[in-house]
Amino acid sequence: MRQFEKPSDQNRYESLRASLMMLCFGLGVLAFLIVIGRSEWFHLRPASGTAAAMANAGSHAGSNATEHASAHAGDLPGEDGVEIR
Repeated sequence: MRQFEKPSDQNRYESLRASLMMLCFGLGVLAFLIVIGRSEWFHLRPASGTAAAMANAGSHAGSNATEHASAHAGDLPGEDGVEIR
């Protein structure tokens, strides 16, 4: 522990320390409130153009496969509930 020459030095040191601790606490609370209010800032994004293109192609391939499968659901006879005579 530090040895102080005068009691006023100790009081000044403790006051400075308390002020810095309160400042850090306030900044921490502010950062927390910003984070919970702006969660969209923390979504992962592709880091390069190639990664963005690959992510874009992957998301479109999945949606095209779903659309393609749903477009051909009733193509076979009997699948749409109509009897064949």
